[in-house]
Amino acid sequence: MSIITEAPSWFILLCLLAGVIYAGALYFRDRFNKTYGKPLATLLGLLRFASVALLAFFLLKPLIKSINRTVEKPVIVIAQDNSESLVVGKDSTYHKGVYKQQLQELLKQFGEDYDVHTYRFGNEVRQGIDSLDYSEKFTDFSNLLDEIYTTFSGRNLGAIVVASDGLYNKGSNPIYAYKKLNVPVYTVALGDTTVHKDVLLAEVSANRLAYLGNKFPIEITVEGRKAAGETATLTVSRKGNKLYSETIQFTGDRFFKTIPITLDAIEVGLQKYSIQLSSVSNEVTLANNYKDVFIDVLDSRQKVLILAHAPHPDLNAMRDAITSNESYNVDVQLAKDFSGNLHDYSLVIFHQLPGIGGTGASLVTNAMEKNIPSLFVWGASTDFNAFNRLNIGFSLEGYRNNLTDVSGSFAEEFSLFTLDNKTAHMVRTLPPLAMPFGNYGFSPGASTVIYQQVGQIKTKKPLIAFNKVNENKIGLIAGEGIWRWKLAAFQQTETHAHFNELITKMVQYLASKEDKSLFRVNGKNDFYENENIIFNAELYNQSYEPITNREIAMRIRNEEGTEYTYTFSPVDTRYRLDAGKLPVGNYTYEAQVNSDQGVLKEKGEFSISALQLEVVNSIADHRLLYQFAHDNNGDMVYPQQMNQLAEMIKAKKEIVSVSYENKQLSDLINYKWIMAFLIFLLGLEWLLRKRAGTY
Repeated sequence: MSIITEAPSWFILLCLLAGVIYAGALYFRDRFNKTYGKPLATLLGLLRFASVALLAFFLLKPLIKSINRTVEKPVIVIAQDNSESLVVGKDSTYHKGVYKQQLQELLKQFGEDYDVHTYRFGNEVRQGIDSLDYSEKFTDFSNLLDEIYTTFSGRNLGAIVVASDGLYNKGSNPIYAYKKLNVPVYTVALGDTTVHKDVLLAEVSANRLAYLGNKFPIEITVEGRKAAGETATLTVSRKGNKLYSETIQFTGDRFFKTIPITLDAIEVGLQKYSIQLSSVSNEVTLANNYKDVFIDVLDSRQKVLILAHAPHPDLNAMRDAITSNESYNVDVQLAKDFSGNLHDYSLVIFHQLPGIGGTGASLVTNAMEKNIPSLFVWGASTDFNAFNRLNIGFSLEGYRNNLTDVSGSFAEEFSLFTLDNKTAHMVRTLPPLAMPFGNYGFSPGASTVIYQQVGQIKTKKPLIAFNKVNENKIGLIAGEGIWRWKLAAFQQTETHAHFNELITKMVQYLASKEDKSLFRVNGKNDFYENENIIFNAELYNQSYEPITNREIAMRIRNEEGTEYTYTFSPVDTRYRLDAGKLPVGNYTYEAQVNSDQGVLKEKGEFSISALQLEVVNSIADHRLLYQFAHDNNGDMVYPQQMNQLAEMIKAKKEIVSVSYENKQLSDLINYKWIMAFLIFLLGLEWLLRKRAGTY
C-alpha cells in the first residue's frame, strides 16, 4: 500500500508549513508565559501542528493505492464418457471396477499444484465422476465442449482430458465442434476396436401413425458381424401373438439385409410391436437383438375436399402438400361434377368459387349454412358479386377482369399457429401471386398470416388471412398461382417441406374443431425412456376463466396394471405435472378434478420407447480420438498409460500458474479512523487548554 495525491509531492511541505505557522501563531508567543508553561505550550503546539497539517493534507485529495496479487493454478478438466456403449462389450467389468480406480489415481497425481475439475457426460453434462454408472442413452461431445468453453473461457485453463470410446450419436463431430481455447486436448481411448461376433437389429423404420383397417409398413435392417454361417430367426409380435417370422442365413463377416414387412392395423390406440432377433453362439451382447415399435392407430383420417371452377396447377400443389400429412385424405373435384355430401368433409377448399356463370354458388352457400370450415382461393374466374354477398369478412369491389402480381411478407404478429422460422422468412422470396385488381375489404377481426407486398413496398392488406363467421372458420388466399411457391421453395431448399408446412398448418387450423371443454389435459403421446413424462392441464369456469385453486389428480397405469398416482402443480394460469421417468412400455392415464360442474375426467394413453443407439455400435472409434487430440496439440493414450498423463501435462512449459495484480485506489478521507484521530487531537488540545484555565 502507498499514499499518493493528485498534487505534486512538494505540496506536502506547504501543509507542514501551514501547521507550523498556525501552531506558532497560537503558542509561540506564550512559550514563556505562565498561562501554560513551556512544556504544556510545546505539547499544545504539537497537537495543533498535527491537526492543521493533516487537514491541509486532505485538501490535496490523497489516495491510498493498494495492490493485491492472486495466483491462479492451472485448471485441468477431466471429462469421462458415461454412456452405455462403454459397458456393452466384454470390458464392462473392467470399466465398472479397475478403470474407476485408475481414474482416481490420475486425480491424485496432479496434487495441490493444479485445479482439477471433473465432468461426466452423455446426453447431458454433469460435474463429478464419483457417480459413474454408464447409463446415458446418448453421447454428445459438442454439448460437453460448449460447457467447457462457457465455464473456463478467460480462465487459466491448462489442458482438457476426454476419456471415451469415440462413439457419438448426438450433436456435432468433436473435431469440428471444438471451440478453440488454445489449450492441449488429451484423449483416453476406451472401448474395444475389435469386431466381435454379433447379430443385431441395426435399424427399424416405421411411421408413427396408421389408420384402422389399413396396412402399414415396417422396414427392418438386420446386421451380422463375424457371423458367417450362423442362422437367426426374426419375429414380429403383438400382445404375444406372432405376426411375422423369417429365418436369416448370415453369409459373410459383414452382413446386411433390409426386410420390408406389412402389417394390418386392427385395433385403435397405441399398439406395441415387439421385434426380436434370436441369438447366435458367443455373441458379444444381446442388448441389440430386440426393439419395440409403437404405432398410434387412429380410427379415421380427416377428409378435405378441393372444389375448383376449372382445372388448375394450384390443385395438385395443394393436394400434394396436404397429403404429406397422413392425417388427411384429399378429394379433388370440379364443382360442376361434384355430387357428394359436404358434411362428409372437415374442410372445403373453394378454388375460384363461386365462379363466373354461377358455378359452385349453391355449394358455397350450402357450406356457409352448415358452418363447414372453408378456404377460398381468389382468381380470374371468381364471381366477386356472388362472393361479396356471402358476408364472410372479405370482399372485392370494382373488379374489372384485371390481375396484378403481388408478393407476400410474413406477419410477425400472427398467432393462430406457428411456422418454422425458415418458412416464415422464405415467404418474401417467393414469386408473386396473380391477384384480382380492385378495392379490397377485410373485417377488422381478420387475422393475417401473409401481407401483400408490391415491389419493395410492404402493405397491411392481407394476402392470406383468416376470419370467423358465427364461430365458423374461414380462410382466404387472395390470388392464384400458389403452385409457383411450391416450385420456388424447392429450388431454394431442395425440399417441399417448407411449402407443405405452410399449407398443412392452414388446413390444420381450419379443420380442427375448437375444444370447448372446461377441463383439458395435454401432453405428448410418445416419449423416450430418458425423457421426463410431462403433462399440462387447464381448468375453466363456465365463463372460460382459468381456475388454479383446485387439486388435479392423475393415475397412470402400465400394461401389467401397476398404477402410479400424481398431483398437478399450479403454474400461472394452468397446471403442470412432471412424473419423472418411467420404464419402457404402453401406458394409459386418467386425470380427475372436482369442479363446480361436478367431477371432470380426461383419459388418454402414451408410450415410452427404448433408446438403443448406444448398443447398436459397440466398436470404438479410436481414430476420431487420435485426430481430436492431435489437432489440438495433445496426445491419445490407452487406459494402461493413464498414469503417464499427469507427467505429460506437467511437462508442458506453458501450463503454469498465473499471477494477477489488482490495483485499487481509494480516498484516504473515507477511512473512519482518521476522523477519529483528528477528533482525538483537537479534543485533547481543547481538554488541556480548558484544564489550564483557557478556552
